[in-house]
Amino acid sequence: MTMALYLSRQLGARIVAVLLGLLALAISFDLLENATDIIDEHGVRGLLEYAALRTPLILLTIMPLCVLVGAALGFLALAARSEMVMLRAAGYNTLRVVLLLVPLAVIIGLAQSQLAARVGPAAERMLVERFPGLFETKAIERELWLRDWQAVIRVGRAEANGAVLGDVTIFETADQGTLLRRIDAAVARYAGDGWDLTGVTTQHPNQAPIEVTQMRWRTRLNPGSILAAARRPELVDAAEVRDVLSGAVPGARSTAFYSIQLWRGYSAFVVPLIMFLFGAMASFGLSRSGGGIGYVAIGLFGGALFVLVDGVFSSLGEAGAMNVILAAFLAPALFLIAGIWSIVVIEE
Repeated sequence: MTMALYLSRQLGARIVAVLLGLLALAISFDLLENATDIIDEHGVRGLLEYAALRTPLILLTIMPLCVLVGAALGFLALAARSEMVMLRAAGYNTLRVVLLLVPLAVIIGLAQSQLAARVGPAAERMLVERFPGLFETKAIERELWLRDWQAVIRVGRAEANGAVLGDVTIFETADQGTLLRRIDAAVARYAGDGWDLTGVTTQHPNQAPIEVTQMRWRTRLNPGSILAAARRPELVDAAEVRDVLSGAVPGARSTAFYSIQLWRGYSAFVVPLIMFLFGAMASFGLSRSGGGIGYVAIGLFGGALFVLVDGVFSSLGEAGAMNVILAAFLAPALFLIAGIWSIVVIEE
């Protein structure tokens, strides 16, 4: 067993333990708030589906802090068994030990990236579509843009349950993106296998508009889809981000929002390494040279501060108040340097 594998197992086991513990606690609190409504409408099976769909969303929130706490516990255990002393005597300073954990950091970063780019967005969308009653709010007055099959849809207004839409425009397109027909409807009501449009005007290119009283519009969109778009989800599939930025499809959020999602996908891989650096300060927690448990507290505080600052910079980038590349990479760069500098200062 190599040293890197041994250290990865020691920290990995504690990270998983912390992750499972916090995940169970978070899901329990979430179910306490919504379990009664879900069981009344969907039964026990619906409750299990809800918990399964909420799991990746909760994981995305708690994973960085779980990596930090798990790493701190791992390094503290190594120090308690005097293994860190033996490693330093063998020529492994703390930074070199952290470098041995780079493969584990890459694995965690890849898992975090896939959760944010694929699993999380899909779970968030399915959650709203499966349990629309939990997400009903007041009527949606802002304009929504959606895409389905070979059509781009604009919705001017939607009722709270997403089943009644007002001021709807449908642009039907060919495979090459050529406009085939425009449909304007005053009202659209969901009818199970499609939408009943009333107050309809249809128009083909270079032809006069035609007014009809009512028509059926068949589409995959349902009230859950409308609510999901109206909620302006925080998680967006990586493929959708690329399509929106390339102009292939309209987006419900600003260009800055989609840009920051793209760049944060690249910066996510360095986050576990930053958490390992701050967690490694716990290896000095049992040092007789001074500092003691204070080093553990400094490491945990530094890692938590990184999560806060990174979130603030991301929000500024999404709002267009900060360059998106800086918003994605500035906090990781600053705290990576701070983590390395802190360990060097403490160890010297």
